[in-house]
Amino acid sequence: MYNSKKGFTLLEILIALFIFSIVSLIMVGVLHTVFNSQSITEKHATRLSQLQITLLLMSHDLEQTINRPITDAKGIMEGPFIGTPDTVTFTHAGFANPMGLLQRSTLQRTQYSLINNQLVRSIWLVLDQTQQTLPIDRILLDDTTTLHFEYLDNQGKFQNTWPLADQKQVILPRAVRVIITLKNEGTLSQLYLIPAQTLEHPSGQISGQQPNAKSN
Repeated sequence: MYNSKKGFTLLEILIALFIFSIVSLIMVGVLHTVFNSQSITEKHATRLSQLQITLLLMSHDLEQTINRPITDAKGIMEGPFIGTPDTVTFTHAGFANPMGLLQRSTLQRTQYSLINNQLVRSIWLVLDQTQQTLPIDRILLDDTTTLHFEYLDNQGKFQNTWPLADQKQVILPRAVRVIITLKNEGTLSQLYLIPAQTLEHPSGQISGQQPNAKSN
């Protein structure tokens, strides 16, 4: 009996394999693009989260700055607020001590600085230090190109250092402007008022800003 069924010829199989290969290459390319896009999105989301945490910490610390000098590890009295163009060190309130259960103050000594292209927050768990008192460092941002601080005086002018050379009574700046340049993200500027100082000058205005305002 004659069998009319025919199989695929070698040419048809080769054509099918060729089409399958083309489709597979296209799908691999699409999947590679999707995975790359997801990786970039996750990277940007992580970066944004780090930046938000950094700005939140700066706001929490700087806006609670108070006039409290400290004694450093060498036994030398250090002012409550010391600022240079790229480093700021100060005493602030807000160091959590729920219900006062811990045997320590709610005040904390904190420093922000740029070390090896990393924005670092350093804290001391006690104000008046000994030689055994070491800072605890936390890296907030990698790939930080520049970190710059400016300090607003009572004349409404920004200074590069604090305290001022001829300063007698003014202990704290009225505000601190922070300028951060991040690799691949550009530059951002944030202004933090210091209520402990500005409350003593209720009629003063800072560059058209209302009290407790921040500007980018």
